[in-house]
Amino acid sequence: MAASSRQDRSILWLLIIMLIFAPLFRAGNLPLPLMVLELLALSVLLLLFLRAQPLEQVKTSHLGWSAALFLLPVPGLIALPLDTLYSLPGRDFLQSVFSAVGSTDSQWRSLSLVPHNTEAALWALLPPIAVFMAVCSLPRQQVMKLVYIMLGMAVFQSVLSLMQYGGGFGGALYLPNEYGMKAAAGTYLNKDHLAGFLEMTFPVALALLAASVGHTHSLGPRGSRWRERMNFLSTLKGHQAGLYALIGLVVLLALVFTRSRAGIALAMLGLFLVMIAFSRRLGGSNVYGTYGTLFAVIMVLTAEIGLAPILDRFSEDSMEDMRWNIYASTLRGIMDNFPLGAGAGSYPEIYPHYQPASVDAFVNHAHNDYLEWLFDGGVAALLLILSGLLVFARGWLAVWRSGRWRTFRYVQVGAGIGLLLLILHSLIDFNLHKPANAIWFAFLLGLFLHENNEEQEISDKTRKRVRTRRLNTPAVPIPTVSKPRKPITMKDW
Repeated sequence: MAASSRQDRSILWLLIIMLIFAPLFRAGNLPLPLMVLELLALSVLLLLFLRAQPLEQVKTSHLGWSAALFLLPVPGLIALPLDTLYSLPGRDFLQSVFSAVGSTDSQWRSLSLVPHNTEAALWALLPPIAVFMAVCSLPRQQVMKLVYIMLGMAVFQSVLSLMQYGGGFGGALYLPNEYGMKAAAGTYLNKDHLAGFLEMTFPVALALLAASVGHTHSLGPRGSRWRERMNFLSTLKGHQAGLYALIGLVVLLALVFTRSRAGIALAMLGLFLVMIAFSRRLGGSNVYGTYGTLFAVIMVLTAEIGLAPILDRFSEDSMEDMRWNIYASTLRGIMDNFPLGAGAGSYPEIYPHYQPASVDAFVNHAHNDYLEWLFDGGVAALLLILSGLLVFARGWLAVWRSGRWRTFRYVQVGAGIGLLLLILHSLIDFNLHKPANAIWFAFLLGLFLHENNEEQEISDKTRKRVRTRRLNTPAVPIPTVSKPRKPITMKDW
């Protein structure tokens, strides 16, 4: 048991290092930082399999899906005879290419059109898979520590990006990005990818706020309840609620200054979903009643109204004009290579073969994660996408419970909303092709699907405490009252 505890602590510290390190160097999108993340992931997986009960907390369906995801690039590395390869969809042009470059020395070639990219894609899947399985395996208390790490990273990125925006181009904190001084990008190269990370974190901060606000252990007479609820703000729980509110505000402000149209729109959607999920559950059982629900709804709607003109006037999307042309040409590539796909990681090299003249820019991603996965992975990628969405939908059935919620349940619902926002964002961008955001997405997915019996455990402890108290309470003898004796009369004789 002690050895397992030590291994859990080691896994926790490795995850902390991974989660902090991942966004710091261009979101892990450079060879050396990515290699460091892959080595850390291998260490995490090794410790997981060395445990006394490895991956016991990971459901079989989740483990199978993770294994299928990791094995997705493997068929692309299988070597086939050239005659067989030329006959496969999307590979008929290889014969003329090999003849033109004089590369006919080998009679066997990999199924992937760009084998070295496919091998790199295989290893790049290790960090998110390791994070997902580790988070599913760790105890709730340790997972909550990682949640606080996520909030800390979100605050760091938000404050840095706001200071960069204020300092402008060439400032002391300026880091070169694709948009110069016109947008806040933090340590990311692309403002939309910073927005993707922040929009995942935003609902989690609001979930913790909803879970902590208004907690009271006892309520006095009706006239004193509101006074006691207001006094809550001076307690430790009240200070925590204020801190979560401040974190949410800072993250939202940074999202606005990224000037990401999708980021601001999804933040508005996230606010609306948070209102639906938590407005009737403030403090666990809605300690503020109907008035508290109405106040929360009014606050959210006011924020939505305030963000609407910002979305129209302040945001920008430099790819808006070209995006639909990229989608159309990517679909042609998908159909040409279907059902096998071009091979994992092949998109940057193969897409120029389909790029129309109207797209006068270097395109290294499809600006739609799902289209790029279909381009690379074919029908296998399609099945993985559909099964992943099914896993996510079934996760909601397990998380959404009736009755009083505890803090971890709130965080899981917030994580589910954050996942949904990035799933939608991936329709118009390539957030999940960036290692840092893929790792944070895997963390939230592991948190969302984590086994949670917190409410049942607390209920069982309460019943056990009451039962023990009853058993330890000495029985009080009940005094017997004797009936007065009836006097004897002559009639009785």
